[in-house]
Amino acid sequence: MWTAALAHCQQRFEGTGHLYKDENSGGLGCFTPDSFPVFDTFRQNAYVVADSNHGYKMIGVGELVARELVGDEQELLAPFRFARYLRGELHPTSSSPFPWS
Repeated sequence: MWTAALAHCQQRFEGTGHLYKDENSGGLGCFTPDSFPVFDTFRQNAYVVADSNHGYKMIGVGELVARELVGDEQELLAPFRFARYLRGELHPTSSSPFPWS
C-alpha cells in the first residue's frame, strides 16, 4: 500500500513496490513549537529542512528548496521561515485529525 500510495501521487514511484522493506525503522524526530516544518537558511552555508516528522509529505518540497539554494527565493516557503517564531506567527492549531491540515 505504501508504494502504491506514493505512485498514485507521483508517477516516478510506479513499479517500485519490490524495493519496499517491511521492517521496523526509525530515527530522530525534529519537532517544532507549532508542529510545522522549517525551511530556511541557518548560517551562511547551512540550509535547514526540519520536517517536524511529516515524513513522506515532504517529498514535494525538494524542487522548491533546490531553487532557493541557487538563489531563487520561493514564496511558498515563506510561511515556514525561522522568523515566524520571532514574530509570533505560528501556524494555527488544526481541528483536523491530520497535523498537516
